[in-house]
Formats: sequence, structure tokens, C-alpha cells
Amino acid sequence: MYQQLSLFSLDESPSDNPIQLLREGASLILSVSGGKDSDAMCHDLLERRQTESWSGDVVMVHADLGRAEWHNTTAYVHDLARRKNVPLHIVRWTHGDLIDRIWQRYYADPSRPCWPSNKARYCTSDMKRGPISRWIRNTFPSGKVICAIGLRAEESVTRAKRPILSPRSDCTAPNKGRFVFDWLPIHEWVTSDVWGCIQKHCGTAHPAYAVGNKRLSCACCVLASVNDLFNGAVYNPDTYRELCRIEAVTGYSFRPNFWLSDLKPDLLPESTLQSVQEHQRRNT
Repeated sequence: MYQQLSLFSLDESPSDNPIQLLREGASLILSVSGGKDSDAMCHDLLERRQTESWSGDVVMVHADLGRAEWHNTTAYVHDLARRKNVPLHIVRWTHGDLIDRIWQRYYADPSRPCWPSNKARYCTSDMKRGPISRWIRNTFPSGKVICAIGLRAEESVTRAKRPILSPRSDCTAPNKGRFVFDWLPIHEWVTSDVWGCIQKHCGTAHPAYAVGNKRLSCACCVLASVNDLFNGAVYNPDTYRELCRIEAVTGYSFRPNFWLSDLKPDLLPESTLQSVQEHQRRNT
């Protein structure tokens, strides 16, 4: 059963304790994706903020990846902000959306795979972290700022190794009196904690979970399970067709040895299927 977790004790030094910084008036940024983890994080921290009367500003920020997103994610994030009565800021990459970025990667160097991957997480660095950091620098000229992110250790080995609190180096500017920290307040939570928190506060989550998604990211994320990719294709067919067109034009499969076009071929035009099949024949 979900219980509000206390990750830091009162005797820790303020520089190592985000809760203490928030009690002292630091601004709180809630990084929201539309997924269950960032939802639960928002519910938990906003409840604590009210209980302890934190005086610093609180805002939500969402990095919009455009056509790559589930079609209803932006509307869902707006509704979350409305329900929690917290200002929401939408940020975007300045040169298009994630699908544009994939095409740009290909045309810049057709000799290398253009898709994001575990080793090439430009979908995160270029499309999310970069625009959010730019917004932080423009919005908070000085002061202490805590950027709360709903990453959990249970999700992957890489995330398990992430520090719970770390300076956000591309935003911190001591000469300007600005100190920004990334904080993972639900890092040690398990999935049942997340759903328990959501149930306690509202019971509402992104519609993708109602159709069977285990996680919420892009409609068709290169790191997603086959189940979530299938749902993404079925409920976001225009996005699916455009991603498969990238396979057809570039000859690079969505993941190594995994062609997205094979997942739901009945949604694709014959021209895309023929081009992909020709690439597959050449690669065998």
C-alpha cells in the first residue's frame, strides 16, 4: 500500500537535502511527461508542499515531442496541471519535432542509423533536456531551484545508478546566484507505490494505460515493449505510418533486427511495405 515516503532526514545538511531547500523557499519545477511516474511524483510533492507550507514558486514543465507523442498527451498534461492548479509551461525543440530530428540525422549522415537508441539518446538530450534547461535559465535568473523528475530505479539498470540529487550543470550559474538541482524524489518507489499514490489522489492516469500500456513515452518509443509499440501503432496510426516511412526511405530498421513496419502492416500503404521488404531482402 502506498505511503508517502521520506527520503531525507532532518539532520542532513541543507545543500544535500532538497526537502530542506524547499522548506527554505527554493522554487520547485515538476517535470511532467504524462506518464504514471511523473503523475505520482506531482501528487506526492504537491501534497507535501501544502502540508509543510513551502513558500517557493511551483510550476510544471513538459517537453512536447510533437508528432512522436501519443496524440492525447499534451491535452492530458494540460488537464493534470488544471486539476492540480499549477501553472504549466510547454517547451519544444526549436528546429521541429522528434520526427523532424530523425530525418535531419539521416540526411546529415546517411551512412549511420538515424534512430534514437540506448547509446544515442538524442530524443532526451536534444528534445527534452535541452529545451527544459533553456526555459529554466530564462525563467529563473537567480535563486535555488529544484527540478523534480519522476525516474525510478526499478525501471532500468541505468536509472538505478542515477544519483537522487545532482547539480544541473547547464543551468547552474554561481556568478548569477542561480543554483539548479535535478532531484529524483520517487527513485526508490516500486510500481505498486506509484499506482497506490495515483489511486489515493485521483485514480486518473493517461488513457494509454487503460488500453494496456505498461509505460507511457512516445507513441512508438525505440525502448518500448512490443505490447506498448503495438498499442502506439493502433491508437496513433499517422505517427506509426510516418515512422515506418522512415524505415522505407532510409533502409534502417527501427531497432536492430526489428522492423516497426512488421508490427502492424495492415496500417501501411503498399509503397511503404514494398520498400521495406526490399531493404529486408538486401539485409538477409
